[in-house]
Amino acid sequence: MKRKLLAAAAAAICLSIAAYGTVSYFTAEDTAINVITAGNIKIELLETTIPEGGGEPVPFEDVIGVMPGTEVSKIVEVRNVGDKTAYVRIQLEKALTLAEVYEGEIDLSLISFNIDTESWTEKDGYYYYNLPLEAGETTKPLFTVVTFSNEMSDIYQNSKAEITVNVDAVQSDNNGNSVSEAVGWSEA
Repeated sequence: MKRKLLAAAAAAICLSIAAYGTVSYFTAEDTAINVITAGNIKIELLETTIPEGGGEPVPFEDVIGVMPGTEVSKIVEVRNVGDKTAYVRIQLEKALTLAEVYEGEIDLSLISFNIDTESWTEKDGYYYYNLPLEAGETTKPLFTVVTFSNEMSDIYQNSKAEITVNVDAVQSDNNGNSVSEAVGWSEA
């Protein structure tokens, strides 16, 4: 009796496995393939200038022969060319290289910018745009003018000033309620 019961149980298990394999085989044709594509965060740095005679902004090009006390038009903005809303930040770096015939301590504070403190907030060496930047939108300018102080002495003659603009962006969806709460910024 035990052998018949064991044989019947073994036969039932074998039939169950065969039936499961058959059901799996027939239902495999109904499997759906779903493609999920992530959105992208992509930004573009815009550096323009107003020509000397006025008019619409044109791409910024190097300026030669700047004298102390001079203001140079340089408009720095960021455009969101991706398809998702983003938080944006900018880091500015100034450098001055003296001509070989001059020596002295370089004072970078002699170069300044007219920073828009209503649309941008400075924190930890970065300027954060206060609003999420929608796809296709452009920020308000971080600054529009670079000023070379009239206190620049003769050691700055024939010197070279460089302004480096570094831009970062992170997604704003599900990333805090404001730019100050956002995470995922690249490490400097």
